[in-house]
Amino acid sequence: MKGTENISSRINEIKDFARKNNDEISLFVVQDIIKNKKSGIDEDQLNSVLYQLREEGIRILPLDMDEGYKTELDEPDKFIPSDVNIIQVPTNVSNIMERLKNEEFDLMPAFQRNGGLWSREKQSRLIESLMLKIPLPAFYFDASREDEWVVIDGLQRLTAFQNYLVGEELEDGSCEKYEFEGMQYLRDFNGKTFDELPRQYVRRIKESSIVAYTVTKGTPEEVVFNIFQRINTGGVQLNDQEIRQALYSGRGTDLIKEMAGMEVFKEATQFAIKPDRMLDREYALRFLSFTELDYEKEYKGNIDNFLIKGLKKANTYDKKDCTRVTTRFERVMEACKAVFGKYAFRKFNKDFRRGPINKAIFEIWAICFSELSDDQLKRIEENKDEFLYQFRLLLEDWDFAVALKAGDRHSFVRRIEMSRDLIEEFL
Repeated sequence: MKGTENISSRINEIKDFARKNNDEISLFVVQDIIKNKKSGIDEDQLNSVLYQLREEGIRILPLDMDEGYKTELDEPDKFIPSDVNIIQVPTNVSNIMERLKNEEFDLMPAFQRNGGLWSREKQSRLIESLMLKIPLPAFYFDASREDEWVVIDGLQRLTAFQNYLVGEELEDGSCEKYEFEGMQYLRDFNGKTFDELPRQYVRRIKESSIVAYTVTKGTPEEVVFNIFQRINTGGVQLNDQEIRQALYSGRGTDLIKEMAGMEVFKEATQFAIKPDRMLDREYALRFLSFTELDYEKEYKGNIDNFLIKGLKKANTYDKKDCTRVTTRFERVMEACKAVFGKYAFRKFNKDFRRGPINKAIFEIWAICFSELSDDQLKRIEENKDEFLYQFRLLLEDWDFAVALKAGDRHSFVRRIEMSRDLIEEFL
């Protein structure tokens, strides 16, 4: 009975809000208010509420009222705040050290970035803050796997804990820890290790309280990804591909690493796609996703969600599947290099001035060239000057130019269809 009264009060709250806003309210807000985890309301009950609101003249605005797409093909993720399950876990540095010793943090995917980590001086001063009883910022973890938490925010601080408090285990069983350097107030301890500190400071460090928030099991994956994007605020923020690498590490991440390292890919892209922030792996993942998934059904206009689906599928692959992907990738990259040369995956004008590597064009040739036979690719290569000319004319087409800049599903399908038409007419 109490639950029914709670739902009724929420419905009244929705009505009151809508009446003050020209009898309009978004589906997002309705779901957020009514679909509270504690209420236990299911989809049928939610639909009943929506029907009741419409019967009373309240207009429900859909979730997908977008303001348009940017050239980077991004669409905001849509999720219900009640789906977010974040809890604060009481802990201290000693507990964090214990998890580090037992390798219960998934640090390696994030560490695959090249450079940009904190200096030894900055790490030392973090430990000095604990010795001075200065609180540290909150940590955030994805705790969907109890035995291995993924770091959302706090990577650099955990690195400092690992280097200075836990150390690296040597063959003889001992642990080698960094020596402190650049301490600002406790200069007596510069050149010392954690094990050489007076007991008072060791105890103070270990007993320091840590504010830790965990995203718990059951939170939808797209929500976890969005939280990762929003909360990750370190000195070196993870980009979207680094987040995917951290959240979905497995055979798929190994596969795209292999693809990104292939010489033919580097040559086809004129060594223009840098590996230092995993941009090269993102391109490899785009190729994999658009050639392995049924993009006409799976791609809904949100590239992040689509690439996650591709990576998750690749994580289930066996050796034969991986070989199929790398063989196709090598074949298409060879063809693009042979046909387009330095103009591969780029816009260019009538004076053949080329632009930067374009993700949309990369996806076009990934899909279209994957569909062609060896004989068809050879025919295009033998007449590459004419094909290049025809593609330049397509780049000047207004409809194609518009489709090339947008990330919605319609624009994506449109640019693929127009490129297919070009190939069919050419062959």
